[in-house]
Amino acid sequence: MAGAAARQLEAIDLLPVGALPAGTLEHLAVRLSRRVEVACHVLRRGDLPVQRIPRRDQLDANALLEAVEAGATSDARVLVAVTGEDIAIPVFTFVFGLARQGGRACVVSLARTDPSFYGLPPDPALRDERAVAEMLHEMGHLARLDHCPDRGCVMSFAGNIERVDNRGLRFCAACSERLPSWLRGPAPPPDVV
Repeated sequence: MAGAAARQLEAIDLLPVGALPAGTLEHLAVRLSRRVEVACHVLRRGDLPVQRIPRRDQLDANALLEAVEAGATSDARVLVAVTGEDIAIPVFTFVFGLARQGGRACVVSLARTDPSFYGLPPDPALRDERAVAEMLHEMGHLARLDHCPDRGCVMSFAGNIERVDNRGLRFCAACSERLPSWLRGPAPPPDVV
C-alpha cells in the first residue's frame, strides 16, 4: 500500500464520528479546502465501533484510528474522522488527533479545540481554525513528516491548546519542501500589474 506522500490524491473526506453540531463538518471542509490542493468532501456518518479508555471518559484514539483506517479503502483519498468527544491514548491524558506515518486516515477531536472546554464562551470560528490546524498536522504525518523542532510550524508537537494556537496553520520551509503537492495548498494568486 502506498502512503499518502507517495500517491496523487483526488480528495480529502471528512467523516463524522458521533454527534456533531449541524454544519460543523461543512464549515471545516470549506476552511480546509483553502489550505490544500484537493477537494474536501463531507461523508455521512458511518457506524464505526468506538471504545472508551477504562476509567476515563474519553474515546480510545488508537481503536478509533484502526476502525477509520479499515474504512479508508481508496488510495486516491485521505479519510479524516472528526469527533466531538475527547480522545486519548493510554499513555497520554489526551490527544488532539492521531495518525500513522504514511497511512491514509487520521482522527481529530474537536473537544479540546473548543474554547468552551476551558470554561470560556463558545467560539465556533476559533474551534474550527484550531481543528483545521490539527487536521493539517495529522495529514503531515500521513505524508511521513515527523514532529518539527520549529515551534512556529504546524508540525511542531502541541501538548496544550496554547501550543496549538502558537504554532498556527503553516508548515515551515523545511517541512514544506517535503510535502506532497496535495498538501502544499493553493498557489498564491498571480501578481496584478
